[in-house]
Amino acid sequence: MIVKNWGYLLLVLAIAFWAIRDIGPGTTLIAFALAGTWTLVAAPVWCGAENRDGTSCRRNSYGLLGGCSLRQHRWQKFKGLFKAKEIREAFRGWFTGPANQIAACALIASLVGTVVTLTQFLMALAA
Repeated sequence: MIVKNWGYLLLVLAIAFWAIRDIGPGTTLIAFALAGTWTLVAAPVWCGAENRDGTSCRRNSYGLLGGCSLRQHRWQKFKGLFKAKEIREAFRGWFTGPANQIAACALIASLVGTVVTLTQFLMALAA
């Protein structure tokens, strides 16, 4: 279970690193960036692509950007990221179930943490 969900543990550690402040911003930045990358490409979630009947696919996939084992679903999720009018539909699948909602919230937390620690890192370099 922990091996499968190591990105969530890394996100908790990154938040702890940021709160402790004894650990440099570089380490915290790397931890946040790895946790965010993990949620995009490796987190165990549902596919969420739109089926022919209009429902969301409930098959297992890895990462918020990937689709399930169906080639059409992988292509649909990838293609939706680059078409302006389909971006909303591409992100709709990110909130189709509890696992997806947790992964999306983890991604948001890691993005915020990455921006904050990157700012701290750049300020430390400038000083």
